[in-house]
Amino acid sequence: MTGRPLKPGETKIWHHVSKTVSPRRRPKGKGSAKPLPTREDFANMLRIPAGDVPGTKPLPQSLDVNQDKRVRRGRVDIEAKIDLHDMTQDKARPALHRAIMRASNRNKSCLLVVTGKGLRGDGVLRRNFPLWIAEPTVRPLIASYAPAHLKHGGTGAWYVFLKR
Repeated sequence: MTGRPLKPGETKIWHHVSKTVSPRRRPKGKGSAKPLPTREDFANMLRIPAGDVPGTKPLPQSLDVNQDKRVRRGRVDIEAKIDLHDMTQDKARPALHRAIMRASNRNKSCLLVVTGKGLRGDGVLRRNFPLWIAEPTVRPLIASYAPAHLKHGGTGAWYVFLKR
């Protein structure tokens, strides 16, 4: 608003318009406005996996900032590798579990799992990988997991960081 007085024609229009408008109703009670979401609320909204299995606690996808930096830059020391290409789901799942157990028994800290991208980037192995490593048989052995760097397979591979 400029603060200038209304002209006679504008005053007539203003009175006509003000008769058609009613004040907004406010909800009664204390604290009627919704509280603003916190940072944790936004973080939880963004980190819900698409194919989460109800009743299982998901694995963390990262341990700390330094590890995230190394993963993003591809500076991960891969101590073991398994390639699940050309395997069916029935063969790939037990093979993955065996590889995780073998790497854990040999005190390896990082396992590279190559699932492949699949058809149009949505492969069955790639899609089921987070579910398979969240199963109770191997879950206690895994500290975290992350998508692999481009030089290690990109979106068709995963790093699995094992507990010591």
